[in-house]
Amino acid sequence: MKNVLFVCTGNTCRSPMAEALLRSQADEVLQVKSAGVQAFPNSPASEGTKAVLAEKGIVAKHEAQPVTEELLEWADVILTMTVSHKEMIRVFYPHVIDKLFTLKEYVDPATNDLDIDDPIGGPIEAYRQTAEQIEQCLKTVTKKITE
Repeated sequence: MKNVLFVCTGNTCRSPMAEALLRSQADEVLQVKSAGVQAFPNSPASEGTKAVLAEKGIVAKHEAQPVTEELLEWADVILTMTVSHKEMIRVFYPHVIDKLFTLKEYVDPATNDLDIDDPIGGPIEAYRQTAEQIEQCLKTVTKKITE
């Protein structure tokens, strides 16, 4: 079984959304966790994230956690939500560069659009759009990791 780590800023919106969505699709073949480069430990998922996941029939039981050496070592693939998240990890943990990608880069290495939009503080529609961006990537992620 492969281990996937999603990373965003506070680990309350994008990365827990990606974690929950991938877990709902590939729970038998992948282990999934999420973390944030500036996470406040034990913070819940944002209300918008919980609402969008609930619309999809997914209950988000989530507590934010910071990126740690232990999580990075656990992961077979580290997928960040933006280039800046990737760069922060690369600077502080250069030894994980071979398994470190933005989510969109992992799906399509030729893309110039590398960031997943941050819905924090926005209306529910912003969270829906972020979920859609993530979901468009996840089928390819599952296929690439499990092949």
